[in-house]
Amino acid sequence: MLEPLLWLLIIEVLGLLALPPAFLLLGRLPDRGFTVAKPLALLLAGYALWLLGISRIIPNSPWPLLLILLLAAAGSGWLFYRHRSEILRSFQSQWRLLAVAEGLFLSFFLAWCLLVSEFPAISHTEKPMDFAFINGILQSPSFPPADPWLSGHSISYYYFGHLIAALPLRLTGIDPGIGYNLALATIPALTAMASFGLTANLIRLYGGDHRNAILFALTAPLLIVLMGNLEGALEFLYHRGWGSPDFWQWVGIKGLTAAPAAGDGLFPNDNWWWWRATRVIDTVADGQSLDYTITEFPFFSFLLGDLHPHVSALPYLLLTLSFGLNLLATPGPFSVHWLRERPWSAAALALFLGALAFINIWDFPSYALLFAALLLVKLYGNAMSEPLRVFSLRLHRGKAALNRAALHTTLIMPPLLLLAVILFFPFYLTLGTQASGVLPVLGPGSRPLHFLIVIGLPLLLGLSFLLRQLPGLPRPGAIESPAIVLLLVVTLAPVFLWTGAALVWGIITSELAAALGVVARRMILVLPLLTTAGIAGYSAMQRAARLQEPFLAFPLLLLAAAAYLLAAAELFYLSDFFGNRMNTVFKLHYQAWLLLGIAGSFSLYFWYARRHSRNDWQFAGNYIWLGAVAMLLLASLYYPLGAALDRTGWFQERHTFRDNTLDGLAYIRDTAPGEYAAIHWLRDTAEYGTIVEAVGDAYSAYGRVSAATGLPTILGWPGHEHQWRGSTELLAGRAEEVAQIYQSQDPATVQSLLEKYNIRYIYLGSRERAAYDISQLPEFDGILQTAFQQDGVIIYERVADLE
Repeated sequence: MLEPLLWLLIIEVLGLLALPPAFLLLGRLPDRGFTVAKPLALLLAGYALWLLGISRIIPNSPWPLLLILLLAAAGSGWLFYRHRSEILRSFQSQWRLLAVAEGLFLSFFLAWCLLVSEFPAISHTEKPMDFAFINGILQSPSFPPADPWLSGHSISYYYFGHLIAALPLRLTGIDPGIGYNLALATIPALTAMASFGLTANLIRLYGGDHRNAILFALTAPLLIVLMGNLEGALEFLYHRGWGSPDFWQWVGIKGLTAAPAAGDGLFPNDNWWWWRATRVIDTVADGQSLDYTITEFPFFSFLLGDLHPHVSALPYLLLTLSFGLNLLATPGPFSVHWLRERPWSAAALALFLGALAFINIWDFPSYALLFAALLLVKLYGNAMSEPLRVFSLRLHRGKAALNRAALHTTLIMPPLLLLAVILFFPFYLTLGTQASGVLPVLGPGSRPLHFLIVIGLPLLLGLSFLLRQLPGLPRPGAIESPAIVLLLVVTLAPVFLWTGAALVWGIITSELAAALGVVARRMILVLPLLTTAGIAGYSAMQRAARLQEPFLAFPLLLLAAAAYLLAAAELFYLSDFFGNRMNTVFKLHYQAWLLLGIAGSFSLYFWYARRHSRNDWQFAGNYIWLGAVAMLLLASLYYPLGAALDRTGWFQERHTFRDNTLDGLAYIRDTAPGEYAAIHWLRDTAEYGTIVEAVGDAYSAYGRVSAATGLPTILGWPGHEHQWRGSTELLAGRAEEVAQIYQSQDPATVQSLLEKYNIRYIYLGSRERAAYDISQLPEFDGILQTAFQQDGVIIYERVADLE
């Protein structure tokens, strides 16, 4: 337990250091930023360390980070001294909420440590890649960090989440194999705490009391972190043998299409059955996937164990959303002068948005547009609340208010986005991309049934909130017409663009009738989603303008953004290496899950606050709605319970916690002790240098040594390098030259290749022997010398590096 406690200590200390700046930046929130202080601290420390590494003024070592923390402690202490009375009063008034938030963080962290200790191995899916980046960041003398799988080049990926994960490792000296799993356990803990805090702040600002704010905010971690989609309920039905073969053919989920056979117990027992929940949306013809997509959600991500960007970004997305709520809560007139009057707040927002791009670049455009909408709504509300004399004619008031809001939004957002890019500009210089543009989705789209299985409950909660608040809106009049026109343009523009592309495609291919059919089928799902986005956007504008309820506008904007993203994934996709919309659905659905989780959690409170009905029909409707939500929530919780039990083996015969570990490399120690010892020698004892190891396929043991040590190798996982860089130009010939190094009998050839890639170490283990049909390397006097040997593993060091 020493490593988890030491890790926790570092996270808590960082969170304490960030409390005074969080108090000032998020001072309009009831919790004064306490629930997002930890991600704020990690982001600021990571950014400072990255800047120092990029500047190459100070080497990449623990000392710069310690210096950063000392300076942060001094600055934080000064801020606390200046504002100590306000900070202490805030803590005294909000201590219950803060205690629950901290309890959530600790509970989720410890629970996930226990969970991960059942499957710690960094050996499958994208784990080796994420581990390689973390170790590469720890080992690189300076930034940008060297790519462990392409020597001579820096990482061409958005790696800021990996850099942040490496911070506690750098401070504590915890073994990276353990640190990887501790970082994995930290993400759900931070997400639970931040989502709870954001929802509680929203409820308090809306007028809820402390007790209800805490109780209903607890549903946010449930909906975002713990809940699964409805595919789990279908797994139960299939496992029990219920439903005819025709029914399962109609459902059409791969792996659940054959005639079901009744099984024992509550949960399926086939291997990794819980994977199917993330591959629901698909159209299968003759056994072939026509619309292969990924519909991952946070619980699956945490259970799988990848530290991929879409996972690492969650706490920082919630930090950015909390800043947005704080912005809405800022009183008084708001205009472009905010950039000059509140430079620290403007710089913080630019930093948060820029960091989102560096952590997971898919989030940047979505949250930039969300903040533009948030600013527009706030400015529109301010303009509409000004005295009537400001406007020449009442009929023109709505147009003038909208024009003013749009003008100031267009004056505020570009400088912010430009600053967001400038703050992280060196990152963009080394970023390659496989994206080649945005294309219309002209192939199969999502079946409504599959769509509802994936996102049904979160969307139901959001729609329930939208419909429940509609009766409180004023009837639209002439003054609202400019806002309505704007919303119509924004919501319908994607439809017209996509429909035009589909019809042009139909004319070019002489299949206009087929194209019309595609348009008709696609609109079944798209039009309701865009209608939801439009109504939610209109409601947000009216809540801010006519009713002076900006806090109710916040969840409405989240709902509008989520519906818009879900509709966008049905119409367009980012053209990439895979040639389909797999990644687009993956990333946009993941964003929508978070936004709908916050809106849905607030929806539960909103229905409770409006539960008193004026007639029997409304009274009955409330209970019908509550029953439907409870039933769907219960169905959604089947998945996380069953998946966790399947992944861990808990409650199975002979299960014991005796052998549990957080060491992600323990499986190598147990199966290949020579390789385990070699990894530790290269990482902890040997001098930094480029290594050679066998080249093989992705998602295999190839590239393991470079991933586990952070030392760059000539080539690892070529398919991934192709994806990250958009071409194979830098990879060309490398695999063949690695084979030459191992197989050539010519000393001059080997010497030339070692010098070409500046190789220091040649690793020879079981994979190298199998791949290149060798037992050991030739004795090349004056070129190579054995530096390490144990249990069949030999590491040769170039003699030139020893001199």
